[in-house]
Amino acid sequence: MRYYNQTNYPHVPYPTLTDLPELGRSDTTVRDAGCGLCASCMVVENMTGREFPLIDCLELSINVNANHSPGTDLTVLGGNPEFEAKREMAKRGYDSETIAFATSFVTTDDPELLRAHLKKGYMAVACSAGDRPEEDYIGVFSHGGHFIAVVGIEEDGEHITVLDPSLMPDKYQEDGRRDKVIVNGNVLHTTMKVLAEDCRYREIKYYADGDFKKWLEQEEPDANKDRYFLFSPKPSESK
Repeated sequence: MRYYNQTNYPHVPYPTLTDLPELGRSDTTVRDAGCGLCASCMVVENMTGREFPLIDCLELSINVNANHSPGTDLTVLGGNPEFEAKREMAKRGYDSETIAFATSFVTTDDPELLRAHLKKGYMAVACSAGDRPEEDYIGVFSHGGHFIAVVGIEEDGEHITVLDPSLMPDKYQEDGRRDKVIVNGNVLHTTMKVLAEDCRYREIKYYADGDFKKWLEQEEPDANKDRYFLFSPKPSESK
């Protein structure tokens, strides 16, 4: 199974933008802010069987202004049909009206729609919300916001396979994470229940004061509520 780990790319620049100029960063790298890129590449490559190199995803993100601080706006990256990137990516064989190749793209905050989507044999990117100190909850996949690839579900409709772009040794041995995830090389096994709880939307008011909260507050009110980004073959190439 194709796997990308963002921590392997501290040398690859990935500047991020924002509607608040003071929060823009020119010194960030894929290691810092590339979880959305890596998760997207893993979904596209594992679902379509075609290559979608990380550098191509990064260039597409920058060209369509999806490189929003503090990472990637997957709604823009996955569905934006505009800008010069469309012509440039078409030269390489990509359909940049969506993220790549024969993929359609839908966003949702409903884990049951994700479950149904996975049961069809499709894949998705999920957004972990991180720690929720107000509930004494420790984030499973990240202590902060983080994108992961959800690439399979078992026949019971509950156990799922996940690829984490920031997988590190002993990451899932921390208190609050232990026994929630089984690690098998680069592949993680967990449940829909664990994922849904970890991706549950967190009210902006609960975030600590700082740049990240400022960024969230200037977004559209519902912009951060969609937690799942569903990729599927276009009708013409469906199984």
